Amino acid sequence: MSGFMVRIRKRIKKYIVWLVLLPVILAAFGFFFAKGTVEQSSYTAAVTLTLGKYDDGVYNNMAEVTSLIKSDAFLNQALHDVKEAERQDVKNRLILTNASDTQLQLSFTDADKARALAVVKQVSDTFLKQDKALFMKRQQVIENRLSALEDESVSNDSKVDKERFLYELESTKLGMKQAKIVDPAQVLDEGNKGMSAKKRALLGLVIGFSISLMFVVLPEVFKES
Repeated sequence: MSGFMVRIRKRIKKYIVWLVLLPVILAAFGFFFAKGTVEQSSYTAAVTLTLGKYDDGVYNNMAEVTSLIKSDAFLNQALHDVKEAERQDVKNRLILTNASDTQLQLSFTDADKARALAVVKQVSDTFLKQDKALFMKRQQVIENRLSALEDESVSNDSKVDKERFLYELESTKLGMKQAKIVDPAQVLDEGNKGMSAKKRALLGLVIGFSISLMFVVLPEVFKES
């Protein structure tokens, strides 16, 4: 074994320049190669909504809301400033996930971080705007009924029925809720990100050192065997 180590030391001294130079060259190559390439990233933006509750067959129904948001008519309105071809692309890549029976997450992935955020904001804002209009309309109907019933004169026999109707309308009004944002639009993650220059340099250094070690040791190992 002592003879083996002596030969190893001799090979190291003989090829010391190349043994040191190789890791340095590979590290430099890794660093400048990373520096000269564009690191492509994808950004996933998402927003989570909770559906309203005011007895609407579409806007209070998860399945119907999912179909509504993915419809051409809705997206044409939400993304009115986007070209038709791009809207179709958004439609295909817009992901709707049922977080629960009443919560819906909208997510969109794009190479442009600002665009990813803009899409989910525009879609969610348009839905909330339409939902609010329907909620206010429904609320106004309930208030009109309450006002009319309160002003209505009834016989003593009908007072109990009137009080019951008033209670039911008040309960309905108090139980009504419009859709709202649970988690605001934000970037969840970024994927496909290229390796940084420092990481490439370190990788090159390790590879170069490994090659140098094999160049020194392997020939002597084969001689021993």
